[in-house]
Amino acid sequence: MWIFTRDGFFSVAATRFCAPGEIAIRARKKEHLVNLMARHELTADVLSFANADYRYRVQIPREEWGRILQAEALSVDYHSFKDAMAEAEASADYLRAMFATWAIVHKIQMDELPTD
Repeated sequence: MWIFTRDGFFSVAATRFCAPGEIAIRARKKEHLVNLMARHELTADVLSFANADYRYRVQIPREEWGRILQAEALSVDYHSFKDAMAEAEASADYLRAMFATWAIVHKIQMDELPTD
């Protein structure tokens, strides 16, 4: 699962390093994980793997991840996530990644439009 939040971009998966019942929250920027953990009062060691696809990660119980997702969903108070992040002065690299992802997925939609 990929998810963009106010705190950053995350890839969530049940990696081969996870124990049964655990999930890995992975990030390319350590500050994204640190911010997410602070917002949700999550205590876990941030692991770092220099040569991994996602350098930073935490492993937590799946139920904890479910609680975080629920809290994120209930905190939505904006009309446009992109606009809210720009107004919140998110980092330029995060905004570029978010807008680039939006544009690529938008192209998928446009390619499906009828060509009458």
